[in-house]
Formats: sequence, C-alpha cells, structure tokens
Amino acid sequence: MLSFAFSPEQEEFRVQLRKFAAAELAPRYIERAARPEFCWDAHRQLAELGVLGIGLPEKHGGTGALDPVTLGLAAETLAYGDVNVASAPVLSGLVAAQLAENGLDAVVDEWLPRLVAGDVVAAIAVTEPSCGSDVSRLRTEARRVPGGWRIRGEKIAITLATAASVALVYAREPESAGYRGISCFAVPLDTEGIARTHTPGMGCLPLCWGQLSFDDVFVPEDHVVGEPGRGFAGAMEHFDFSRPALGLLCLGAAQASVDQACTWAAQREAFDRPLAAFQGVSFPLAEHATYMEAARWLCYRSLCAREAGEKHTHFAAMSKWWPPIVAKDAIETAIVTFGNLGYSTEMPLQQRYRDVASYLIADGTAGIQKRIIATAMMGKVAAL
Repeated sequence: MLSFAFSPEQEEFRVQLRKFAAAELAPRYIERAARPEFCWDAHRQLAELGVLGIGLPEKHGGTGALDPVTLGLAAETLAYGDVNVASAPVLSGLVAAQLAENGLDAVVDEWLPRLVAGDVVAAIAVTEPSCGSDVSRLRTEARRVPGGWRIRGEKIAITLATAASVALVYAREPESAGYRGISCFAVPLDTEGIARTHTPGMGCLPLCWGQLSFDDVFVPEDHVVGEPGRGFAGAMEHFDFSRPALGLLCLGAAQASVDQACTWAAQREAFDRPLAAFQGVSFPLAEHATYMEAARWLCYRSLCAREAGEKHTHFAAMSKWWPPIVAKDAIETAIVTFGNLGYSTEMPLQQRYRDVASYLIADGTAGIQKRIIATAMMGKVAAL
C-alpha cells in the first residue's frame, strides 16, 4: 500500500526541528528579517542540529546517503519559524551537493567540511543582466590560460552574494554558443578582481542578495566543477532538488500564518461571536488548508522520485510554480483575517508575505516551469 508517512527517524527529526523553529527561530524572525545581514548564529545552530550535512559525504561530516526528502522536510519545518534561515538546507542540496558530487578532491576537501560545520556559506552564480531563465544566453566568459582560467563578466540576483566565501560560477568559453561551452567553477570570493554589491529587496534581506563582478579573475584548473563545457547539465540536475524544496519552504511559512489566523479567529469576537463562527472567515482558511496539503504532497512526490532515481524534472517544475502561489495566497488571507493588525509590522505575517513573494521568481518563474512541464508532456505524447 502507498504510504505518505515519514520514517520514524524523519519524524523524530521533524519534531526536533519544529521545537527549535518555535523556540529559537520564530521569536526573532522579524528582527532578523529587517537586516541585510546573514544570520550566522542561527546558521551555526543548524549545523549543530545536523541540518547542513544531510546527504553529503560522511568523510566531510555529512550523513552520507542521498536524502532529498529529509532535506525538504527540514526546509519546510524550519520555515515555520523563519523562512530565511530555512533556506540553508535548500542551498545544501543545490550548491554543496553539486560541489561534493562533481568537484575535485582538493577543492571539495577545502570547502565541504566548512560548509557542513556552518563556518562558511556558498553561493551559486548563474543569473546575468542579459539572461535569467534563458541560461543559453549567458555571457560571462571563461578563457583558458596556463594553469587555469580567467573569468570576466557580471552576475546579478545572487543569493548570499555578500556573505558567501565561495561561489559556483557558470561561465562560457569564447566563441561557444547555447548550452555548450558553459563550465562551472568553484571561485573563492576573496580572489583578486571580484567585486560584490548588495541589492536591496522587498524581502529576504538576510539572504544577502547582490551582484558579483569578475574582472579577469584567475581560477586554477582544479577548480572546475564537473566536465568542462558541460556545466549547465550538472546545475539543472540539482535545480530539480531545489525547486520542490523551495516549494516546501514557502508552504512552511504559509502553515505558520494559517495556524496563527485560526487561533486569532477562535479568540477574536465580532457581533458577540468568535470570528471562526462566520463562514466568510473560516471557509477561506479551509480552502487554503486544502490547497496547501495538495501542494505539499506534490513537492514530496518530486523528492521521493528523486530519491528513487526516477525522472522528476516535470514534478520539480510543478513544485516550483504552484506551491509558492498557494503559500502567498494563504498568507494574504491570514493577513486579512487579522485585519489591520495583520498588516502591522509588529506581526510576522506581512514579513512572510514579502519573503515568500521572492520565490515567485527565484529558480525560475511560473512561466518557465510551465514550459518545462509542457515540453515533458508533449514529449510523452510523441513517444506513444
């Protein structure tokens, strides 16, 4: 029989993280979210809880086995307390896992133990002024030179741009076109020729979004991650993890908001009755609870397929375009349920709304995800 239950170990881990999210993260969420500074204290606490090593090699302090479901569970549960801190397990599966899987020993040995320990964080640098979702138009250039490469170009909208110690930078060889010729490089961000600029946003300030500029930056030969000229394929395989994980992250924040709204509706009275007694209040919350449950299991369906080694790119795309919309709409309804109090900066609802809104764009917009799904659908039909 098909089971939707987590393993006993996963459930125990979820309970542990939920207690941490409620006791340690939630009380200071608004305070942390107001500053464009990475939350190092909370991040190191995640390392102590074992969150940052999930699915990474044991010799570097990780758990060893591929475990996307547990990583997704961690993101969802932590987001109940702080949606920004909860991005850590997503980035572990997107950036650290890519480095561990495709990096050469010297680079992996240098960075992975420090990432697992929470001493440093890593960024992934793909987006450019001339290209976002269309990576085939990437212009940052990587030119071969004796002993390595020289990188020149500009990256924008980079998560952790001003906080990361190392970045996976995607650049193409001169004269190459399309996806061919794009390589991935592990670039220490204190290297000469790199400039960082903070990009203010309406939310997610602790994720330190910004711009990276590379002015003829030298990268040693052994810092190539994966096969030269085929870096894009490696990146996309890991985006198939991050997309459902981000969906769960958004839903964790939405669940906290709906729970708060339900508590408020049961306590607040109008016309001598609790707000919850009015269908105009309770029915919208019931509808969002339904959408959230469906979206949640769509994300886990994608992660389960990944763990089983099944094709799941289309599931990942579904998990990226719909759950953030479901989460945003649920948080909006929670705000309205609270009335003017919900709009107040004293409440976390408005902050969650702004933070979750970023994921309508990050890792590809809804339009891009639908294009991926449609391509898979048409290919399936053509094969019949």
